[in-house]
Amino acid sequence: MAEMGAYLAASRGKRIRPTVLLLVSKLLGYEGDKDIAFGAIFEFIHTATLIHDDIVDQALLRRGQPSLASRWGPELAVLMGDRVFIMAMDLAIRDGWSPLLPLLSRTTLRLIEGELIQSHRKWDLTLRREDNLEIIKNKTAHLFAACAQTPAHLTGSPEPVRQALEDFGVNMGIAFQLVDDCLDFVSDEATLGKPAGNDLKEGKVTLPVLLLLEQGTPEDRAFVEAVVASRRFDPQTLREVADRVVDSGMLHEAEGVAADYAQNAKEALGIFSDGPVRELLALLPDYILRRRF
Repeated sequence: MAEMGAYLAASRGKRIRPTVLLLVSKLLGYEGDKDIAFGAIFEFIHTATLIHDDIVDQALLRRGQPSLASRWGPELAVLMGDRVFIMAMDLAIRDGWSPLLPLLSRTTLRLIEGELIQSHRKWDLTLRREDNLEIIKNKTAHLFAACAQTPAHLTGSPEPVRQALEDFGVNMGIAFQLVDDCLDFVSDEATLGKPAGNDLKEGKVTLPVLLLLEQGTPEDRAFVEAVVASRRFDPQTLREVADRVVDSGMLHEAEGVAADYAQNAKEALGIFSDGPVRELLALLPDYILRRRF
């Protein structure tokens, strides 16, 4: 167990969620130390969901290294994921921090619901854009929103502030996931830390593919349908899917949708006075749009 924990700790991610929490904490003038603990709590929750995702998707790599499931097996990995979840909740209830437990439990439930819906609708080419958006909100955006809202709870901020921060987090989380879905078609394994073109192979019908099905040529649609029906996910076939997504302009359109949500996130900060911390927060959506991993 200690070896698995050390392995997880060494596999550092972008830490963007705790960054959001700590910057909002600074923005609201919070002077305690619970924000640091909650940054760790949300990173624990995020890590636990990744462990479980890799088991469900049978993913071999995570952040450029063997996934926990591929190295220690799914039986131990699922238990470790459960343990990390409970570690997050245990940390949250220490020293009278229980008032935030409803936010943590709701966020975790939404994450699980998003995973359930996505797993249930693997390779479902009848998926609608609004269905895809609901999955993204549950799996990704609500965790960003919880990170943004936590300092407002810690400081007793009024409802308009909490709502603005929720809007900021949700929109930034949607933009983050849409960019991730786009990168799957144009990046490579060395950059992403996981195989490129893997989403469709794992059954995830993301926005670029949905747009291709809606707006591409009949040949594009027939090709994607044939690939999914045959489960033919060799590198050459996945490369052709990616080429069709790019050449049709659907990747560019999906990136535009991500940019719209990033702009919405920035506009949600309009309730706050100008200052260096607000400027830093407003840069995060731009960073999300420019990231390549």
